[in-house]
Amino acid sequence: MQLPEIVAAGIYNTDAAVKNRTETRKRRVTMPEIEIPLSEGGIGYIDSDAVPYRTDTLICSKPGMVRHSRVPYRCRYVHFMLKEGELLEMFMELPTFLQTEKPEVYLALLEKIDRYHNSNRKSDSLMVQSAMLELIWTLRGDAKAQRKREQQRHSNETVIEGVIHHIQENLTGDLSLKTVAELARLSPIHFHNCFKASTGRTLREYVEEQRIRKACGLLLSTDWTLTRIAQECGFASQSYFSFAFKRKMEMTPREYARSMAERYGNG
Repeated sequence: MQLPEIVAAGIYNTDAAVKNRTETRKRRVTMPEIEIPLSEGGIGYIDSDAVPYRTDTLICSKPGMVRHSRVPYRCRYVHFMLKEGELLEMFMELPTFLQTEKPEVYLALLEKIDRYHNSNRKSDSLMVQSAMLELIWTLRGDAKAQRKREQQRHSNETVIEGVIHHIQENLTGDLSLKTVAELARLSPIHFHNCFKASTGRTLREYVEEQRIRKACGLLLSTDWTLTRIAQECGFASQSYFSFAFKRKMEMTPREYARSMAERYGNG
């Protein structure tokens, strides 16, 4: 296995390196680079991607990429040479931006590489190589975890899309958390978390919103009683329908119908 040759390691700080500019100059990456921001702020531009710098995000720049940064920006970094082999293949497969739950591990490894890479002692050289191998291996593990999260998120989004279609087509049916979670083949707690993350609402809030939206249309297009509208929209009773409608729309159903009729008439 070919081992990486460290070219540079340390701390980069735009406060010292960049004067009278809001962005660093664009440059083409010539060798593998790994860095982790030391503070929030600034934006990283790599090819067509733009990501705010965060202390829980690793940046893995590959040869040929074009990058620059909006300042301020501080990071720990390592630049190294790898011409071929398994380690290079591992690195090239890493995402450019990689979130981690353990930034302190990366900071410690990069600090160790920085501390020992200029030493002529054989033991220090072994220390650097060990830290580099651990760094790339840890990145590989985090990359696998990130891909798994993204696949799960995509799968959840597909499930939620199907649930939303079901809700819109079955507003008079049983749309309780237990029933809908079973439809999605998820536990109620996991479904609740996925649904709220996707829609910004709980299932109950979303269902009630859709039922009130349908009621608004029926109030304007029919002369049905409130009891019938409540039934057609899936409310348990006319009294709860009126209560929920006023809570959402800040007026009663009949007040809403009159205000819309007056507005239409004035148009």
